[in-house]
Amino acid sequence: MKRRSFLKKSATASLALSALPTVFGSVSVQALANAPVLNAMQELASSDDRIMVLVQLQGGNDGLNTVIPIEDPLYYAARPSIQIAKNKALQLNSTTGLHPSMTGFKQLYDAGHLAVVQGVTYPNPDRSHFRGTDIWLTATDANVFKTTGWVGRYLESFLPSNYPTSIPDDPLAIQIGSSLSLTFQGTPGALGITFRDPDEFYKLVGKSTTIGGGSTSTGTPADNELEFIRTIQNSAEAYSQVIKKAGDAGNNMAAYPTTDLSEKLKVVARLISGGLKTKFYLVSIGGYDTHIAQGNENGTHSALLSQLSGAITAFMDDIQKLGFADRVAGMTFSEFGRRVKENGSSGTDHGTAAPLFVFGAKAKGGNIIGINPQLDAANLDERGDIKMQHDYREVYASALAQWFGAPSNQIEQIMLSKQFTSMPLFEAPNGVSEEQRPDGSMFLHQNVPNPAKSVTSIRYTLPAAMQVRLSVFTQQGQKIATVFSGEQEAGTYDVQFPTAGLATGSYFYRLETSKFSAVKTMTIIK
Repeated sequence: MKRRSFLKKSATASLALSALPTVFGSVSVQALANAPVLNAMQELASSDDRIMVLVQLQGGNDGLNTVIPIEDPLYYAARPSIQIAKNKALQLNSTTGLHPSMTGFKQLYDAGHLAVVQGVTYPNPDRSHFRGTDIWLTATDANVFKTTGWVGRYLESFLPSNYPTSIPDDPLAIQIGSSLSLTFQGTPGALGITFRDPDEFYKLVGKSTTIGGGSTSTGTPADNELEFIRTIQNSAEAYSQVIKKAGDAGNNMAAYPTTDLSEKLKVVARLISGGLKTKFYLVSIGGYDTHIAQGNENGTHSALLSQLSGAITAFMDDIQKLGFADRVAGMTFSEFGRRVKENGSSGTDHGTAAPLFVFGAKAKGGNIIGINPQLDAANLDERGDIKMQHDYREVYASALAQWFGAPSNQIEQIMLSKQFTSMPLFEAPNGVSEEQRPDGSMFLHQNVPNPAKSVTSIRYTLPAAMQVRLSVFTQQGQKIATVFSGEQEAGTYDVQFPTAGLATGSYFYRLETSKFSAVKTMTIIK
């Protein structure tokens, strides 16, 4: 499909799009038609192409009552009225459980289709909803402000040389909801569209008339603005027809709970089954700002987690029955976690690190990446909040590499010239190595052999001289060995760790420097 010029400035696009306003129920629909989404990606959008669904938990999800350290007395002491009792939690291992309302997630975890990443945040976390959200959407440091998102930068890198003369047949980024997320913004402008319902979107723009009447020239500066609005309309109309076609052709085969998030994911499954060649979807659920009356196994937070678990579980069931399970994966994220101690209103205030979930038939599920947060004063930050185990950009970088097969140099560009260690999230596409990284980057490798019987080798790469500490922990977070501690020059190191004296099971090893921290899992067998 070809359409005339998509002008690049998103501010101008927003002005022009105001000519096409509407509201469906309580959710506004906006045709973001300046969406230059990737002819190159389009060529790759075959029957086995991969799709990522992002689920945003708006408000700051309380990680400690989501993934619960059931054997930690400090957790129970900090939360006398909102704690989740050990016998109520859905046990994942001997020290960790899920909130009891998340029965669907427990099933997915047991089936190997859901993984937990512990302690996710970024250095010097911002506790503001607005700023914290922007940081997560743009993949920046806390003191860096960007107008492009990490997904937008990924999509942008595939723009054809003749853009904007040529546009793709399908939008490759869609938000089910209201205004388009910052994460889908690229340098040329918005790289996605947003709507609530395919049929209503079509009614909005699919049969619109051309503003200004054809190509009539007024002989004034207004000609440029009219031409831009015509371009917006033509593009919006083209996408509305494509989306309606996919919506009409698609269907759902699973029963969904009656919740807002379920309805959004139901639309995503319908569009996928209808053949829409979209790479990223974003859906959201609000209400996680639980300052007051948060509840424990019952209450506000419990209801939110039940909605989250039920919606994603139904969606996974749907795409399995539809035959697309191997092509679809997803992850959750929230702008921050909550504080360790409950407040005086039986709630929790804005905190820092928290777990997130990765899901999919090709996810490396049934796995907890990282250890339970250490809640003693010595291991909390200066405000008494949970310290970072994993930079959230590690999750993004790992997803891009493993799920989409993005090369390391492209990932470094998307992550704004920074490298991040890999974590085992997804089965990589054929021919793509999970260990691909630029020479000289800081990186912690998977131990070899794994599983180990008597000895294993831990490899890591340092780009410069620095203080290094390599430690091994039990699943309970108890340090059992300091494998190395001291200063090392730039280079790649292989450190031998004897395992003969350790019991069969899973352990964690952590590499720490002044600028870098990474955790991986090792398995020991006898």
